[in-house]
Amino acid sequence: MKQIALAFPLGVSHLERVAYGIRRFSRESSNWQLITNPEKHHLEIEQLVNWDGDGIIGFIHDDDEAEIIRQKKIPFINLSGALEKSPFPRVRVDYYQMGQLGAEHFLAKGFESFAYYGIENVWYAQEIGRGFRDALGKNTKYSEYLAQSTLSGNYSGGDKGLSNWLKSLPTPTALMSAHDPRALEVLQTCRRLDIRVPNEIALLGNNNDGITCELATPSLSSIPRDGDAIGYLASQLLEKLLRGESIADEDTVVPALAVVERESTAFLAIKDKDLLFAVEYIKENIDKHINVETTCTYLNRSRRWLEYTFKKQLKMSPLKFIAQVKVDKAKELLLSSKNHNLSDVANMSGFSGTEQMNKAFRKVIGQNAREFKDMK
Repeated sequence: MKQIALAFPLGVSHLERVAYGIRRFSRESSNWQLITNPEKHHLEIEQLVNWDGDGIIGFIHDDDEAEIIRQKKIPFINLSGALEKSPFPRVRVDYYQMGQLGAEHFLAKGFESFAYYGIENVWYAQEIGRGFRDALGKNTKYSEYLAQSTLSGNYSGGDKGLSNWLKSLPTPTALMSAHDPRALEVLQTCRRLDIRVPNEIALLGNNNDGITCELATPSLSSIPRDGDAIGYLASQLLEKLLRGESIADEDTVVPALAVVERESTAFLAIKDKDLLFAVEYIKENIDKHINVETTCTYLNRSRRWLEYTFKKQLKMSPLKFIAQVKVDKAKELLLSSKNHNLSDVANMSGFSGTEQMNKAFRKVIGQNAREFKDMK
């Protein structure tokens, strides 16, 4: 039986899901013995210097940790996005896509002012911010603030720069953070400054860490990683290395999942009442196979007005908005249960059938509904 070290924090919910994916692979294929720190539940790379095992799945944050693994000459799969170029084979979420999903979530709510709270010199945070900015386009109000990284272990708290930045933002502003603890930091700072969330600042995190998001007040919306798929794919790659097989140097990239909306983004920044009625009508009736024409009939407005208003205020056509709502509904159903039949999901999401649903999925997330379901 091979001993495999899990050198990442198991007390973080989205990383626990990675561990479940690793365990699933082990039970199905390899029967590995999984090792972690028995007290801390987090093995640091430097703690493995004298460990005599077979393979490691973990985080490489800097060149010093990479050198430790090189000296050990042990098969290693990296899960960290801290470095732009991973020194070892890496499996990761699509950070750029996470930023895009955040922008699309806010654009569909009618926001005109946007902000990103990132982290200095941390590649995954830069990629999320890049995806966010690119999806917003050039003709939007945008502000960015970068926190100092705590990957070195240093944290002083009470960032005055963050407070000043938040006070400078116009209201309402849609703000995305690099990850959930940084979103929580924004939320806590807003409460001290009497800035209302979500009415003045709507707030979105990344990774969907259950405790951080659910216990916050208000609860935090977030974009999940598919941790189970990341863990399983990392295990497959490690098994190949253990067998002496060569694997590609490029990253294995796993698509992000749909936004999990909670209280921190439960706000529509739509000034036009008729457009607000249109958005609410579409979201509430998406399972009834509505389209642009039925929406115009409901509002008693022309298609020309609907096209112009959606593009001006939501930066997308009504057809694209309806397609996005359908995909979001289908993803929600697929995530809620593996037992849903694809044909039923298509019908409940307002698609004419699985072919139309798959076409929309490929356009929005780059994979069809079956592939999305099989990764859960």
